[in-house]
Amino acid sequence: MNVYLLPERRREIILERLDKSQRVVARELADEFGVSEDAIRRDLRDLAGAGKCRRVYGGALPLTDTAPFVDRVDRNFTAKRALARAAAALVKPRDTIYIDAGTTNLLLAETLPLGQPVTVITNSVTIAAALYRKPEVTLFLIGGHVDPQIDAAVGGTAVAQIGRYRPDITFIGVCAVSASSGLSVLDERDADVKRAAIEASRRLVVLATNDKLGRAAPYHIAPAAGVQALVVERTAPADEASAFEQIGSVIIRAEGASDIMAQRAD
Repeated sequence: MNVYLLPERRREIILERLDKSQRVVARELADEFGVSEDAIRRDLRDLAGAGKCRRVYGGALPLTDTAPFVDRVDRNFTAKRALARAAAALVKPRDTIYIDAGTTNLLLAETLPLGQPVTVITNSVTIAAALYRKPEVTLFLIGGHVDPQIDAAVGGTAVAQIGRYRPDITFIGVCAVSASSGLSVLDERDADVKRAAIEASRRLVVLATNDKLGRAAPYHIAPAAGVQALVVERTAPADEASAFEQIGSVIIRAEGASDIMAQRAD
């Protein structure tokens, strides 16, 4: 192409490709449009901030990424594991907790301290499978139609069952987190279940890797002011963390892999 286009037109073309489930690469777009990679990165950052794509290293992916749940576990694995360890410390003996579907929340379930009695409610098949053989865990599995892409029960049956419980902490899974626009996800049925879980809970905790911060997805599930604790990476942007602190959320910065290894060495 290599013909100058206004930024608005560039973004329209990028969205057209994303709508066709194509990954876009910043370097290739810069060559095609005859602009700098910085200009393309700004385009992708603006599109991601508007909830229209997902930023990845070197480019962006469509929001409707259909990779199976098990394949998504390995994305940002080190960061997710650090968040899971920090969140697990919030769980006290004999707590009743709701662990919502999500790859980071799966690592949280696997990280719960051994030997500590706890009641876990979940709508995630994989999270239930990780916990049901642990003798210290009393497990309740929410039923209904199971969507394999979400790895969870969704729909009216799941919503009705969640309303029977009153967990001390709900660890909700999200696709996007913003102090201004709140918590949001990509699937409407998933959003209904999450809203019910949040309404039933005494405390709401969110684990969010950096790629989810300051973003918005199509289906809103809760305002940011309802988040009692936000667990983020040690390198999370200070402005977004500060915005959550100003509305009353506790910010918990997870240790990085190097921090954890240093502690073990001590």
